[in-house]
Amino acid sequence: MFIYIGLSITKRLPQKHLFTICFSLLVISYGYYSYSKTQNQHIPNYYQQHDATQSVGIIDDEPVYKEKTIRFPVKLTNAIDSNRTKMVSGKVMLTILRDSLKVVEYRYGDKIVLVNKLMDVNPPYNPKEFDYKSYLANKGIAQQALLKQDEILVLERNHGNALIAYSLDLRTNLIAKFRKYIHDDEAFNVAVALIFGYRSQIDQQTISAFTNTGTIHVLSVSGLHVSLVFVLLNFVLFWMDRFRYGKLIKSVIILLFIWAYVILTGMSPPILRAGIMISFFVSSVIINRKQVPVNTLGASALFILLFAPNYLFDVGFQLSYLAILGIILLYPILKNYYLTPNKWVNYVLEYVYVSISTQLFTLPLTLYYFRQFPNYFLLANLFIALPSTLIMYLGVGLVLVPFEWTNLLFGFLVGWTLNFMMQGLEWIGHLPSAVISGVDWHWSQVVILLIGIAALIIALNSKLAKAFIFLLVSILVLTVFNGFTFLQKSNYSALVFYNIRSEIAVAQVTNNNVLLFSTLDSINHQTLQYSVLPDLRQFSTEGAIQFQHISNEERQNKILEMGPHKILFLEMKMDNLPSEVNFVLWRKNNYTDIQKLKDNYPNATILLDGSNSDKTIERLKSAFESNSERLYILKNNFAYVWKEE
Repeated sequence: MFIYIGLSITKRLPQKHLFTICFSLLVISYGYYSYSKTQNQHIPNYYQQHDATQSVGIIDDEPVYKEKTIRFPVKLTNAIDSNRTKMVSGKVMLTILRDSLKVVEYRYGDKIVLVNKLMDVNPPYNPKEFDYKSYLANKGIAQQALLKQDEILVLERNHGNALIAYSLDLRTNLIAKFRKYIHDDEAFNVAVALIFGYRSQIDQQTISAFTNTGTIHVLSVSGLHVSLVFVLLNFVLFWMDRFRYGKLIKSVIILLFIWAYVILTGMSPPILRAGIMISFFVSSVIINRKQVPVNTLGASALFILLFAPNYLFDVGFQLSYLAILGIILLYPILKNYYLTPNKWVNYVLEYVYVSISTQLFTLPLTLYYFRQFPNYFLLANLFIALPSTLIMYLGVGLVLVPFEWTNLLFGFLVGWTLNFMMQGLEWIGHLPSAVISGVDWHWSQVVILLIGIAALIIALNSKLAKAFIFLLVSILVLTVFNGFTFLQKSNYSALVFYNIRSEIAVAQVTNNNVLLFSTLDSINHQTLQYSVLPDLRQFSTEGAIQFQHISNEERQNKILEMGPHKILFLEMKMDNLPSEVNFVLWRKNNYTDIQKLKDNYPNATILLDGSNSDKTIERLKSAFESNSERLYILKNNFAYVWKEE
């Protein structure tokens, strides 16, 4: 207000620009204020401010059932300590160990009481490992707990939002119907993910097939799915345009069905964005107002962020809006640049242009967050265009049609089409150089590429020489940046002891050659894929990594030679210590003479991993207190990286 009045008096800016600047500052300030209110330290009566032996809360989302665990977030309402109950607020994440002898069903909205075993979420302990702590923090969760089923009790049902509870129950019933008519497990899991956004049962191999081909968006219910529903409804109800108020009635029906689908699929950021955008579009048709797509996109983002400011830091939200921005800004330029007289060829060309537009605009964040790029994204997207659309419409038919024979037919067609699609994606994913992986981008490179993309759009639209210069400078800076990074990686040599709890993973990196030793049985093991491979992929392709399995017998007091280094895996008490050891990995609480170890290896580094108890670690810390730089605690700590000079 004061800025607006001050600048108005001095008349330094035109009224139009002045209002834009002041309104933008107001929105940004309100956004910062709204976001700060969601931070735990600003939440009134936050649960961590109170001691509690038990906590009471409400399950805040649909539980995810796995083979051995059940996982769900809980919104806490009360803290219980010495028979005193206090009102609290805040969210936590619970993982329940399933008991085959005690079957308990947990549902959204259940009021539960739990034993207070909450612990802070661990940060990433290995280089390039996924930051699960930040991921949960963005959802307002700072702590989690691993509980047995007898440490949690359901008190009452139906304490959640009635609309969300109804939509989740409806989705559960529809998924049960799909299970009845789609017999192939993989086809069923992909079908319910594609149509309902329910991805919890998909295995990692299937997700990799979509990720490596740049088609993972198919499994995330988003604007594509909402658009298909919109097109179907528009086609079915076209006859209503002939009547006087038919267009209005049709628009209302479309909005009702669109938002029913949005609620049914869990109201994720991409589908919320799509629902709001289509609502703006349909509303503009009703009131005969010309729609400006960029304004509509911005309005939908503002509307979502007003109610959920944390979505601004959600990766799906960011990718979704960049993808649509690419379609709005770049697709029309490409379309005007070249089309053929043949409408069928044009359908293919237009889909290619859409794929290029979305892939280019999401490229900076794809490289930054996921560290990989699918080289055959155009081929994969063209391949799945028809099958995914067909599956979507067959799924809608399976949802709506009550006849047994049609459901059997739809179920068979969905299963067959999905198997065909998955086989095609797996074939594309196994083509030579299908994926560029191990990309290690800094946030500054993301900014430079975004500037380059903006300059490209301006250059293509206005033909400004300065825009072309900005584009060329961005490309040059990125080339130099990436060349310098590549040179660094090529000359990088290190020995890395990864923190994978009680297991072993040691890697030697020498000039883009990687040798990995682990007690885990395969390089495809989930733990290595999650904690170790994200780091090693920046030095070598996964297929070129030399993997050696260390068996249970070999790891007991084994000496491992990795280049010039000798590593002793010390698991059992050892009286006759070998000579010339550079590293000692102390494991399993063994009682080897510590003083003898120090005397035998005056220059060796001693590492204590997660197989040791806290008591053992404290004992060894006391013994090494005068020379603590030789001792490294790997348990609950970052990986040990020894770089060669």
